[in-house]
Amino acid sequence: MSQPIVLQSSPYTDKIIGFAGPTPLEITLNDSGKISDIKLLKNKDTPDYVQIAIDGGLLNAWNGFTPQEALAKQVDAVSGATFSSRGIIQTVQKRLEVYEAQRSSATTSQVLIGISLFVLIAVGYFFMRNRRKHRMQQAKV
Repeated sequence: MSQPIVLQSSPYTDKIIGFAGPTPLEITLNDSGKISDIKLLKNKDTPDYVQIAIDGGLLNAWNGFTPQEALAKQVDAVSGATFSSRGIIQTVQKRLEVYEAQRSSATTSQVLIGISLFVLIAVGYFFMRNRRKHRMQQAKV
């Protein structure tokens, strides 16, 4: 069983603006790889509007989804806190995109390492086999 993963949105989403600035988040993936919690970190948005977005269930909209599923999910802004909501939505999407790209890159690297090791072992095997054959042929002469 793997441990939960906590994704910090900053610095990846620092240019995404809610109402009065970035809306930094902390996204927690449980040991099954699904989103279990999203926390809004200290920000400059108006607290009353941020609370409207939170009370509207925006931070829970992705709970139970894998990052891939969450990226495909259409989440609407909460009425009355449109700018703050859009900032949160865009921040979640961007951070999950970065996470998926990092995972994909890591998987590709692992595959390339595996292929490289296979090729190295195969070359070593054929080199040793041919060397042994060559010695045996010289011994016969």
